[in-house]
Amino acid sequence: MALARIRVLPPEVARKIAAGEVIERPASVVKELVENSLDAASHYVWVDLWDGGKRRIVVTDDGEGMGPEDAKLALLRHATSKISAEGDLFAIKTLGFRGEALAAISAVSHLTLTTKTRGGPGTRVLAEGGEIKELLQVGAPQGTRVEVEGLFFNLPARRKFLKGVQTELAHCMEVVLRMALAYPEVGFYLKHNGRPLLRLPPVKDLRVRLGSVMGKEALPFLIEVRGEEEGRVVGGWISKPSFVRGNPKGIYLYVNGRYVRDRLLSHALLEAYRGTIPKGSYPIAVLFLKVPPEEVDVNVHPTKTEIRFRKADLIWRLFEDTLSKALSRPLSEQTPSGPVPPPEVKEEVSGYARGAPAPESGELGFVGPKWRPLGQVLGTYIVAEGNGGVLIVDQHAAHERIIYERLRKREGDQDAQRLLVPLLIELRKDELRLLMEQTGELAASGLHLEPFGEQTLVVKAIPSFLRPHEVKGFLQELAQDLSEGSKGKGEIREKIWALMACKGAVKANTPLSREEMERLLRDLASISHPYTCPHGRPVFIELDRKELERRFGR
Repeated sequence: MALARIRVLPPEVARKIAAGEVIERPASVVKELVENSLDAASHYVWVDLWDGGKRRIVVTDDGEGMGPEDAKLALLRHATSKISAEGDLFAIKTLGFRGEALAAISAVSHLTLTTKTRGGPGTRVLAEGGEIKELLQVGAPQGTRVEVEGLFFNLPARRKFLKGVQTELAHCMEVVLRMALAYPEVGFYLKHNGRPLLRLPPVKDLRVRLGSVMGKEALPFLIEVRGEEEGRVVGGWISKPSFVRGNPKGIYLYVNGRYVRDRLLSHALLEAYRGTIPKGSYPIAVLFLKVPPEEVDVNVHPTKTEIRFRKADLIWRLFEDTLSKALSRPLSEQTPSGPVPPPEVKEEVSGYARGAPAPESGELGFVGPKWRPLGQVLGTYIVAEGNGGVLIVDQHAAHERIIYERLRKREGDQDAQRLLVPLLIELRKDELRLLMEQTGELAASGLHLEPFGEQTLVVKAIPSFLRPHEVKGFLQELAQDLSEGSKGKGEIREKIWALMACKGAVKANTPLSREEMERLLRDLASISHPYTCPHGRPVFIELDRKELERRFGR
């Protein structure tokens, strides 16, 4: 079969293809138009949708507006006020390229642009399928109003693949919410078929906007974060590990004011929470990264939601380190209005039900006033009363987290208990090889061992919280984890700590005295992450009076 001849596409076809890369659905139109409004220094942005934006989209602002000549040029491809030379592509400080967005939208719709600058004449431009049909001088308030009707009228195949009204509406609302979180000083209003859906007046405090978007119930669980290094700044709010969701929809990341989907930043965020939240859970996060414009490429994708950093390693470390430090602060310091932090605990890592002395500690920062243990249930769960409710604590998970946090705090300097009679442990050759590669990390965690033949090693010292009969199981589990693939030094160290904590923690079905239960609750209050064990299981369940009364139908 003969190959078809190569031919140059007609201009109208090329315009449609280019527009399709930027405009994928009604939400794409809303994004581009709202970004233009923000670039125009608007104080208010109004978005009106009909049938999820499939029938009609109107975005109005009170920004700077455009003069007649700029209004006409704005609808031409490759016409923009944001770029004048190639170098400007790598120093973009605005959200959109007004000309590029309007040209792309007008190529696949019926578009009406009405705009006016302060003291200038009002201008109206009518375009269809990428061609300007009419240019008029009209009376208009300062600002810009863009009306988009019949999206994809000339691309029936693309229009056919649009989703239902509610789905498209949800995407449009999400776009507006993203912008609203990044610009709390701007008022955002959204209507659908004439019915108000969102009303977000301008505010000075981002936390007020967060409460409007995330729900006021989230506010007590938010931690403010800030970090800076060599002119690069991270700031925003993240949720405590006790307040998580089953999906990542509460994560909003911004670079230089632009919402982005970035694997590097997402990975750094989740890495900061590793070991503190259950697997499959996600925190709430609204984070802003400010970097020199020349260090980030926003032109990776036409929608500009995918980016590329010139110094990716440095950005990852700054992001992860800033968040980890915020999460590691004492809980009472994480919220500005919180209680006074408890005194630092001086006690070494120790077990429960072994007669260890109780450490000095303050009130239970993670749940408020001091809780009074009532007893054990099933030999595994501590039930406590206080703070207007009931607390149920998994004693093993709680002790696991306590040991783990103290190992992390004393990184590389864990006391070891020398054994009078060294342990001889027989293992498989592959297990022995993997463990011998980590003798330095194990010694730093208090476990000193040496090879003793082809399949045997000798253990000369162990951490004070680990029992001799638990050592072999720990080593076998660690070898199994190490065999599953290459891991970085930090990940191996944390795996060692997590396994040690699991083996050394008080077990289920272990009776505890009242004093031991009180000590465990006090110790739990002294750490920064009391909510989950190192493997992500919940440590406690709290039932307040309101929840108890709801369950009993009172």
